[in-house]
Amino acid sequence: MIYYLLMPVFALLLLVFQTTVLDLFAFGKIKLEISLLIVIYAGFHLDIIKGGVLSFLLGALLDCMTSLIPGFHIIFYMLIFVISKKISSRVYLEGILFIVIFTFLCVFLEGVVVFLIYLFVFDVNISYDIFNTYLPQALVLSAIGPTCFALFYRLDILMQYGEEK
Repeated sequence: MIYYLLMPVFALLLLVFQTTVLDLFAFGKIKLEISLLIVIYAGFHLDIIKGGVLSFLLGALLDCMTSLIPGFHIIFYMLIFVISKKISSRVYLEGILFIVIFTFLCVFLEGVVVFLIYLFVFDVNISYDIFNTYLPQALVLSAIGPTCFALFYRLDILMQYGEEK
């Protein structure tokens, strides 16, 4: 129960940290979406209720804070969560190479979807952002993905330990 009470607070703190401090380190060039890494981790390691609520909450808060397209992050994060959940029983999840490749594909897919939405809905061509922004973002997040997954695993163990008492 404590998980559901602390989740909104920590999710909001994470997104504030992600949109302020991490943007300062990247000099506004790329976005380091740690929230997307958490959604992928949730799909791999959390049960369907906890992971679904976490993914929805992160998407909703990120939509409220930064989104130009209403509902985009909710839909995209829930889609990534469902895909991660579906393949979690079919692959070896502890493999660093798998984590790197899957994270790269998810982050780059987000960039492609944003590009397509801007192109077809807003009639704005942001094709230069694909290789100047989204590709470096995907490379950086896939490189730090395994380290973040190890950290998320340790935090998950601490949360489970707190619930057992």
